[in-house]
Amino acid sequence: MIQRLLATLVILTALTGAALAHPHVWVEVHSELDYTPAGTLSGVRHHWKFDEAFSTYALQGLETTPDGKPSEKTLKELAQVNIESLHEFDFFTYAKRGKQDIKFLPPKDYSLTYDGTALTLHFTLPFAEPPAKKGEMALDVYDPTYFVAFQLADNDPVKLAGNAGDCALTLHRPDPAATGNSTTLSEGFFNALTSASEFGSQFANRVTVKCS
Repeated sequence: MIQRLLATLVILTALTGAALAHPHVWVEVHSELDYTPAGTLSGVRHHWKFDEAFSTYALQGLETTPDGKPSEKTLKELAQVNIESLHEFDFFTYAKRGKQDIKFLPPKDYSLTYDGTALTLHFTLPFAEPPAKKGEMALDVYDPTYFVAFQLADNDPVKLAGNAGDCALTLHRPDPAATGNSTTLSEGFFNALTSASEFGSQFANRVTVKCS
C-alpha cells in the first residue's frame, strides 16, 4: 500500500490506515491544448485539483509560513515528487491518432499551488512529435488502477489555446454505470492492478479534437 500510494499519489509519507474502497483520491481536471502561432499542436497543459482530504494529508507535517500556509519550498519540493512519481504512470495522459500512440516528452513548467483548502498540480506535457493538424486526435486522462478518480471540471474543463484555427473539441465523460459497478469489486482485485492494466480505461475522460 505504501509504495503504491507513493507511486500513484506522490506524497512524501505513507498512509496511516487502509482505505476500504476505490477510488481513494479525486482530481478535478482543467486542461489546455496548446497551439503554436503556426497552428501546430505542441502539447497539453494540465491543472489537476486534488480533493480537500488528500490535500490536507499531503501537507501534513511539512514546512509552513507563519500564517499556516505551505511555504514556497514545500510546494516546490512536493511538485518535484509528484512529477517524478507520475512518470511510471505516463502522467495518466494518453494520446492517440487513430490506433497510433502519440508520445510525450518529459513534463515542463510544473508547480503546485494551494488555495487554502486544496492543492493543484500544474504541468505541461509537450508532444515528442506534434501530430498533423488535419484529422482527429483523442486524448484520455485516467488512472489504469482506478486508485485516482479523474473528473472533468463542470465548466470549461478543456480549452484550445493559441492558434487552433478551425479545430474543434468534443468532451466524453465516463459512463456513470461503470463507477457503480466498481463498488462490488474487492480491494484484492484493485491491488493486483498495475500501470499496464486496462481496467481504468472505462473511467477515462476523453477529449476528441478534429481539425479540417
